[in-house]
Amino acid sequence: MLKTFLLALLVALALGRTYPMYKQCDSRWANDQLGTSSNTICKAGCTMSSAAMALAGTGHNYNPATLNQWLKANGGYVSGDLFVWGSLNKLGLTFEGKVSNSEIKSKLDQGRVVICNVHNGGHWVLAYGYSGDNILVNDPGYSTTSYPLSGIVNGQNAIYRVGNGIFGSLSNLRVGEDLSNIADGGILEQN
Repeated sequence: MLKTFLLALLVALALGRTYPMYKQCDSRWANDQLGTSSNTICKAGCTMSSAAMALAGTGHNYNPATLNQWLKANGGYVSGDLFVWGSLNKLGLTFEGKVSNSEIKSKLDQGRVVICNVHNGGHWVLAYGYSGDNILVNDPGYSTTSYPLSGIVNGQNAIYRVGNGIFGSLSNLRVGEDLSNIADGGILEQN
């Protein structure tokens, strides 16, 4: 009975989650160096800004400036500014891998954090819900509020479990697969 109650409580909390909107070109951090590259957060910080929104929405006090600094000091970037997905494991979001577009809605329903790749692979956004086949997003680089499933790069949707896994499902356990060093990034196209 207690297990059922806790599960219901976790689902209710996950479905009621709200995320702040962090724009990568916000003047508070736009010109900060992203990782160790010559890029700025404004130019190429979409992945990291989406991760900062995810952390803030799950009770962690990070914004793009503070997360960027933490990532620099804790191995969160490779090759200058490519975001290491598994680096957030230390902060309470456990990277589970990437899934196909057909799994986005079910992962959101399960309370997972979903970061989607859009613009033909050049940009990352935080998904928070869906309406039909449109995925509702916080887009750190554009004013877009949703993307159709067909506008999301299939198989490039990063999934995080919230917390340390005490109540997590074992159904997504990937035996023998090292997920800690998978990295990605994107460049904001100026129109």
